[in-house]
Amino acid sequence: MASPLPSLPSEIFFDHILTRTSLESLGRCRLVSKDWNHITYDSRFWKSFCKRSDSVSGFLIQSQSQIDGKHIQTFVSVDNKANKNLSHAILDFLPVPVKIEAVSQGLVFCVNQNVSVVRDYYVCKPTTLQWEKLPNPKTRFLTSMSAMAVLSSKPLRYKIIRFSSHKYPFSKFKSRQYYNMTCEVFDSNTWAWKRLKNVSLPYCVLLGIDQPYVTSCGAFYWLVRLARSNQVFAFYYEDDKESWEIFDLPTPMEESDRFDYKKLVEYQGRLALIICEGEVMDLWVMENHEKKLWRKRKTWTLSNKVFKQVEGYIPPLAALYNSDIALTKGRDEKLIFYNFEDSSANVVSLGNQPHQVSKLQSDSERVNLRGRWRWQDFSFILFLFAFGLFCSLSCYFLGF
Repeated sequence: MASPLPSLPSEIFFDHILTRTSLESLGRCRLVSKDWNHITYDSRFWKSFCKRSDSVSGFLIQSQSQIDGKHIQTFVSVDNKANKNLSHAILDFLPVPVKIEAVSQGLVFCVNQNVSVVRDYYVCKPTTLQWEKLPNPKTRFLTSMSAMAVLSSKPLRYKIIRFSSHKYPFSKFKSRQYYNMTCEVFDSNTWAWKRLKNVSLPYCVLLGIDQPYVTSCGAFYWLVRLARSNQVFAFYYEDDKESWEIFDLPTPMEESDRFDYKKLVEYQGRLALIICEGEVMDLWVMENHEKKLWRKRKTWTLSNKVFKQVEGYIPPLAALYNSDIALTKGRDEKLIFYNFEDSSANVVSLGNQPHQVSKLQSDSERVNLRGRWRWQDFSFILFLFAFGLFCSLSCYFLGF
């Protein structure tokens, strides 16, 4: 009987093989097992991966100038020196000053800041300095919120969801008041916006527009602002039959009045909720999306001593960088990377107060932002061919 093939030690496999793969391959490797998924979100692994795969990982920070009110975008990371592909003014390569609407993996969806003209929408990849102008949405209503998701990398396909104010924002059905929003979806495969059915929410519901969305398991998630703020609005985008629903947060949120703050985050590819009470931070993860089952995964105790030295108080959470590093918003135009494992803090000073924080993970490979080729891409060539054929036939029949 043949002896089984020797297996590689896990340290060699993860430290010397998996750290040299691509972002796309890494996503597939996470599906192998829970252990692989857990290890690939570890900060030590992620640092080696970014260095060896020429990838960048950090946050796009959008702030507003105190002088002219223009939006300013900067990139920050735990190790900014390692991210040489990105400049401090990350979106200056675009033809006009822009405002970030949504970010997904390495792509950025943005709109020009000049409100005196028709708004132009762009999608870009900052690490390769590529950009494309998008067709304008069909509706001219003001944007309430947007979200974007990359469905596949090779070939590249992404979707953009845009919610806007409705012409008749309020309606009544069966003695109940509803708030209506216009919904549109842009698909890079069709290179066009598609108007969906209006989203009608109970009158008492107000989506947390200033709350960033979370992408997980084929859906966008936002916190819903109710009197007790204990629900989530989910919009499913993966198939061509987009849908939405509202569901409850974990049971502890029934006592939400005693918590300092809460925030939806993405944790190891899953939807998660962080609840903070003083220096104690609980992490709840949705284990089953179909049955909406939540489970308390971790409890972190933040170091008062560390935060008092750098900030004077425990600042609110802005986002999770990975499984053991969080980004918090401080005062005086500061961001703080806090490591849960060793209770260390890395302070990043900005020129303006941060308003929007979006996670950015990207490689340096050029992509086709326009998606698959369509006959419209060759319309000018077809026009020249038809014009030349017309001229030739005209000369032939006229005897020239």
